[in-house]
Amino acid sequence: MIATKYTLSQKALISFSNFMVWASSGIVVGITAFFLDKYPHDQHLIFELVIAALTLGFWIPSFILPFLPSYRSFYVAPNFIFSYLWVTSFIFAAQDYNESSCSLNAPTGGSCSLKLTSEAFIFLAFIFSIIATVVDAWAWKTANVVVAAELVHSDKPGPAVA
Repeated sequence: MIATKYTLSQKALISFSNFMVWASSGIVVGITAFFLDKYPHDQHLIFELVIAALTLGFWIPSFILPFLPSYRSFYVAPNFIFSYLWVTSFIFAAQDYNESSCSLNAPTGGSCSLKLTSEAFIFLAFIFSIIATVVDAWAWKTANVVVAAELVHSDKPGPAVA
């Protein structure tokens, strides 16, 4: 079996993007859990917490895996799927906190600065999940091209043509 070859910069960018998704989800979990504990809430807040908590659990290995030699773009599909879930969370947060008076929307009485902070980190998780998806797919494609070129030109002396 031939392993794909990622460059160090590709691995670092994938790892950094996945780490930012994970860190943003941790902040969103903290803020939304605080709101759920202290204030009356709606289903939007529960959806945001569930998506953030799932991301927090599933993305733990995502910033270490790209540096393993056997890595094969494991997080392309989850990043793609969760990018849509994150954009849905962002739409819910924007509807709740930006349409009218922030303090009157769910969670009623909650700090507007915390609500807007949660919205910002939801957006960051969305953006970095998109970046991770694109970079991981691009790295996989370019690595397969390099591996295919090495297979085709393996009998020739000298460096492989990419």
